[in-house]
Amino acid sequence: MSDIKISVGITLFTNPDYIFEAIDSLINQSEDAWEGILLLDKGASIKTIQIFDNFNHSKFKKFKSPIHLGPEQARAKAIELATTNWYFQLDSDDVLPVNAISDVLNAIKKSPKAEFIYGSTLHFSKESYYVMPPSNDPEVLVTSSLFSSMLPIKISMYNRLGGYSKKLKYFAADWDFWLSVYEKKILGADTDTVLYHRRNHNNNVINRNIEQWPEVLTKIINRHPKFFNFNHRKRKARYHVFERLARHYRTIRERNKAAYYAKIALENGNETVTLLEILKEQKMSKIRYFLRYIGKLL
Repeated sequence: MSDIKISVGITLFTNPDYIFEAIDSLINQSEDAWEGILLLDKGASIKTIQIFDNFNHSKFKKFKSPIHLGPEQARAKAIELATTNWYFQLDSDDVLPVNAISDVLNAIKKSPKAEFIYGSTLHFSKESYYVMPPSNDPEVLVTSSLFSSMLPIKISMYNRLGGYSKKLKYFAADWDFWLSVYEKKILGADTDTVLYHRRNHNNNVINRNIEQWPEVLTKIINRHPKFFNFNHRKRKARYHVFERLARHYRTIRERNKAAYYAKIALENGNETVTLLEILKEQKMSKIRYFLRYIGKLL
């Protein structure tokens, strides 16, 4: 067995149908210089708890949290439990390609001053898949991380930056963290490979907590005043969030909320057919709106 060089954390709360797929993708890595950390957050589903309780493997350590941490602080706890210099987060509904650990360790060897490793991400679902390459354009940070948020990081760098913000309990702490990495001009290294497979589905953390987006965005902007000092960045960030909220509430047929967020989006960006349709739908009678909805289903 190789010396352990990187810790891989899998945090559990929901999505039990995918957990073994994530675990198996780590166990079956071409390089075995890793330790696994399986962390169960308090409040997890019964099926998830059963999987955690029944799972045992010589390369994994297990931790059951006595309090509810939320996804971001659960990850922080997994980092605290790591015994190596590097940490790689694997969400329980995602998958590592078979050479991921090998690619990471090779990149570290080639670039010893790097404090994070990045590569492309394969996004997949039952219907489709596509590869998202990493970006070097800082304007991408206006709405998201430059890379996949699930990237290997040097734990000393993570601690130096203060870890993940406890003010962002459920999502966007990774976006906030990578904004700090950019602002501090910290060096990373590219594997030039697909490093992570991310599953696209509706029951992810962001979708479950989507109503918190306005508050989260305000916190992000306030935490990074220099980056968001430019008005166009604030407007673009707000447009991205409120346009998304408008489409979400349209999908679940809450047309007053959809229209409310559509108006805010339009105050910060360009008109789209969808946003204008949302405003039209708010003004429709219940009968006309119902007939329009039924017509879309036929």
